[in-house]
Amino acid sequence: MTDVARYAVLFKTFTMDDFVRRRLNRVIAAAPSGDVYVMVDETRGSVGPIDYPLVMRYRESDLLKLGFAPHSHGALLWYNADYPLYYFQHLYPDYDMVVMIEYDAVPNADLDSLVEECRTRGIDFVGQPIAKTLDEYWWTSTMLRFYQRDQVKPYLICAAVFSARAVRHLGEVRRSQGASYDLPEASQWPIGETYIGTELCASDFRVQNLSAFGRLSRYDWWPPTHESELPDFGEDIFIHPVLIGRRYVTSLFKSNFVSGLIVVVKFTLAGFLRRIRRSIVRPKLIQVRQAGVGRPRLAPVSRDISHQE
Repeated sequence: MTDVARYAVLFKTFTMDDFVRRRLNRVIAAAPSGDVYVMVDETRGSVGPIDYPLVMRYRESDLLKLGFAPHSHGALLWYNADYPLYYFQHLYPDYDMVVMIEYDAVPNADLDSLVEECRTRGIDFVGQPIAKTLDEYWWTSTMLRFYQRDQVKPYLICAAVFSARAVRHLGEVRRSQGASYDLPEASQWPIGETYIGTELCASDFRVQNLSAFGRLSRYDWWPPTHESELPDFGEDIFIHPVLIGRRYVTSLFKSNFVSGLIVVVKFTLAGFLRRIRRSIVRPKLIQVRQAGVGRPRLAPVSRDISHQE
């Protein structure tokens, strides 16, 4: 797509190595009209030099200075994953659209097209609902100080799109909630991933599921996809989490050892079957790609986007 107005892409990371650089390069390639910023959380220490022109380094203290509450279960900027979004808008308020992508979320779709679709249809937030009931979801109870149970809408935000007005609203409400929160711990402090969808839906912003734009067969918090498997999921518009090495192994067994072992066996068998399939169909795939078929295109969105129930 050409002549797309500039928009911001926030590539969030806490480190910089060869793997993260490859993931950054993939995001840059997917966003020809986007200003891609590397947002580095340096709360635990400096990441060191980064050979890239658009780098934003920040710490937990930077958010606290802006009036955001210091409440969390675990690391502040992990639990409040929305906070960096407000920090960015504080520094760069002129972008009308912002895409936020974690370092382990891989885009295959054209982000220019995704952003332009949101602009054209007036979509304020694109994220993917978490496929758990409120009884199964771990963080439901943290939402109940400020929201009714039937308002709670958890969303994955490892890849998400926001309008500027949605970001402003979320930041203002977040600060207001923090000013009125009187508990010494975070038992009822809304977790960021659920706060975003819950607040925007409750306030009648225009919300759309990421899956409305294309396939998401490997997009969840677990199990991880190894970087070497990416060619097998080229038709998915996003894949998450994508990891290698120690991070991949740690993620694989974070649920429990048996679950991780089952995934290893399943993936080993699946990998064997994929290798057989590739040996049969690969010549045809190469011909198709040479004919001009590239990244998966966004599916047209025909459903009502005014407010998803």
